[in-house]
Amino acid sequence: MSEQSVDIDEGDTVAPESVIEFLEFRLDGNRYALELGRVGQVIWRPATTRVPNAPAGIYGSATVEGDVAVAVDTYAVVGCDRPFADPEDAYLVLLDRHDTPQLVGLLVEAVDGIERHHVDTVSPPDEGSAPLDDRWFRATIGDDETPDIHVFDSHQLLAAIHPLEAR
Repeated sequence: MSEQSVDIDEGDTVAPESVIEFLEFRLDGNRYALELGRVGQVIWRPATTRVPNAPAGIYGSATVEGDVAVAVDTYAVVGCDRPFADPEDAYLVLLDRHDTPQLVGLLVEAVDGIERHHVDTVSPPDEGSAPLDDRWFRATIGDDETPDIHVFDSHQLLAAIHPLEAR
């Protein structure tokens, strides 16, 4: 098998195993990320339905390609103000089906795209460095040129809305 390489930034070439891909998005104006392998799909302006008396952290439901997805009010779960009243102006980041027994999506205000980062820029989060509670994060992406990007732990988010779904 021949060795492949991947362009990461401005002509730098590295081995594919040295790169991690992330979906970068915004909550409350701050940049965050999820490992791309934990993301199934991203939907802009999801058609959602509020569910009365739903548990805290559940906005409602959305129908995605014939399946019903739980729409998580990510803002309520992590404790910040949601900048939209209706997800009509938001994105629904669906988690990979292997991570959840039920199709689950996180409501976020913007998606910046898929970015590749060298493994050397990804490290365990520094305590107290995130704008939110440390328990939500599994890693930090950092270099000397840009502000740190905190990587969410999707299992912690799921555990906050339904303790039995955490693995």
